[in-house]
Amino acid sequence: MSSYTLTPHGGAPAGRTVLVGWDAPLASYFATAWDEPADDAAEIDHMVFAGAAPYDISDPVIVLDLVSPYAVIPEGLREKLLADRDREGDTFRGSPAAELVGTANLPYAHSTQADAIRDALR
Repeated sequence: MSSYTLTPHGGAPAGRTVLVGWDAPLASYFATAWDEPADDAAEIDHMVFAGAAPYDISDPVIVLDLVSPYAVIPEGLREKLLADRDREGDTFRGSPAAELVGTANLPYAHSTQADAIRDALR
């Protein structure tokens, strides 16, 4: 799994965190952005939370577009994400939890994601 912490845009709250990366166990790119709550008892409210299901996001441009309103996108990050995917591969296919997780996600999957999940379960 790769993960890159991005620099929030100027003027963002001090507790803003923005991450993108490749999640090999889910075979998906992911993006998340949130501001730390002012109150320790408050729950974190994610502004972006994507790529948390098998084969959810296959294009790094999608995650970069999702976080671009919240953080600076470094030069060459798309290429790094593509290299991470090539290096780490797809470890969802054949994993012990693949059938359970894949089957549970099928009813909510978009068409290309559902096709990839079905293919992985064969």
